[in-house]
Amino acid sequence: MTIVKNNKIVINANNLTKSFGEIIAVNNISFEIHEGEIVGILGPNGAGKTTTLRLLTGVFKLEGNAKVEIYGLDLSKNLTKCKSKFGIVPEVSNAYSDYTVEQNLIFSGRIYGLSKEVIQARSEELLKRFELTGKRKSRTKTLSKGLKQRLNLCLALLHDPPILILDEPTSGLDPFSVKILRDQILKLKRENKTILMSTHDMIEAQTICDRILIMNRGKIIADEHPDTLRKDFNPSLTISFKIEGEISKDLMNEMQNYFTNIKIQEDDSFKITTQDVLEDLHRLYNFVRQRNLEVLDMKLKETSLEEVFINLVKSDLNGEVTKK
Repeated sequence: MTIVKNNKIVINANNLTKSFGEIIAVNNISFEIHEGEIVGILGPNGAGKTTTLRLLTGVFKLEGNAKVEIYGLDLSKNLTKCKSKFGIVPEVSNAYSDYTVEQNLIFSGRIYGLSKEVIQARSEELLKRFELTGKRKSRTKTLSKGLKQRLNLCLALLHDPPILILDEPTSGLDPFSVKILRDQILKLKRENKTILMSTHDMIEAQTICDRILIMNRGKIIADEHPDTLRKDFNPSLTISFKIEGEISKDLMNEMQNYFTNIKIQEDDSFKITTQDVLEDLHRLYNFVRQRNLEVLDMKLKETSLEEVFINLVKSDLNGEVTKK
């Protein structure tokens, strides 16, 4: 699948490098983020994901010949103006625990220099959007993790920034809060917001991201649409199924002669690896019909993003990955 990008580049990062003593956290990486994209950064712990986000947002000073441009503005020379373009949800909440939800919004709005009227209007809109209206008078420290994270999104969006930076946005949340946040992230994309997020959640990355940057040891080892990554890694599908009743040795041999690409699993199910799923399904239908067999629990399975991720990281550790 080809990535269809808006031509407008909102983040242009070149030669990003960050060291902590002898540890190189980010190792000379470059990439672009286009307007309206949801870009996910995946990687094992210590891969450099959070450090990369902190370099992009001016939390860490750029080193060497590194350069970041936000909407064409040099981050180092226009730090305040560039920072105003971001709404940031950090790994650790930046809300004041003794403040109520409403007080946090008012305080944050004043820091952004918003008028009282704008703060009130935006707060009402965001509280409704993230289903927090009934919690406006609650102290932040009394909120569940899911509610706190929804508040963090409200704080990040209060000044209506064009770029949203999310560091593990749904980590450890209950399913209800995860659904609310994912739905809202997709809604923000429809509103032409640009979203850059680090995550360990492969389902999340595969479901909502337009592009995936996979990092390991401070380097980007893959940069593609999640579907393209999966198909490039393994374009085949698997058909798994069971046959009702006992499987005789003769039937087993017959199936293996008929399907050269079939394997039996530990749970006595069968798995056919195929690159022509319609043809193999048709052949399976003919096989079981002719022998009066009944097929149970049939499933089609594509290569998962998790499988791609694990294999790419392993290959990189073995020195076998070179990013194009």
